[in-house]
Amino acid sequence: MPEVNRSSARARLLEATEDMLREAGMSGAGIKEIVARSAAPIGSLYHYFPGGKTQLVTESLRLHAEKVLRLMEHFFDGRKTAAAALRALFNAAAEGFERGGANKGCALGAVTLDLMPPDSEIREVCRQAFDHWISMIAAQLPFSDKRSQRSFAVMVVAALEGAFILARAEQSGGPFRDVGEWLAAIVSANYPGRVRQSSRSPKSRRRQ
Repeated sequence: MPEVNRSSARARLLEATEDMLREAGMSGAGIKEIVARSAAPIGSLYHYFPGGKTQLVTESLRLHAEKVLRLMEHFFDGRKTAAAALRALFNAAAEGFERGGANKGCALGAVTLDLMPPDSEIREVCRQAFDHWISMIAAQLPFSDKRSQRSFAVMVVAALEGAFILARAEQSGGPFRDVGEWLAAIVSANYPGRVRQSSRSPKSRRRQ
């Protein structure tokens, strides 16, 4: 039982940190506030995270980045067109944003805006996470050359981060839906119906 409690305290600290990063960025995620939200003993923080706030933030960001990557992989599964995947991804982001109270952004985006020159370790975590998202999306795009795949994937990630900013200002998931529709339209106009490694029938593709 003690082992379960210790593991639970560590998980709660990471979860509380991720939530606070999404709400207020790194500057707004104070140690005392994180501990209070997690309901974990203050001593457990330094036991599990001897590197202090930097370690806590970097581990929380890696967990957040992995969650987002899994979500992207769910939609870019190779069984639907890139246009359908983009539309589904941004619609899901809109729904999640509204369901969560319309006050949470992307932890990586919020932290990146807070970074100062000494924050090299955290900056590298953010850089790697964005790169992994871009690389995953690029591999699922129908464009004929890798440069186009990569640059369009950069636009997708940039649009996702920008949509968080507009959505928080509007308190609405509308910006996600607008961006998703435009990105889907661009892909459809250039590569209508093209699916990478698709296992779906032509009839099901037309319904997208």
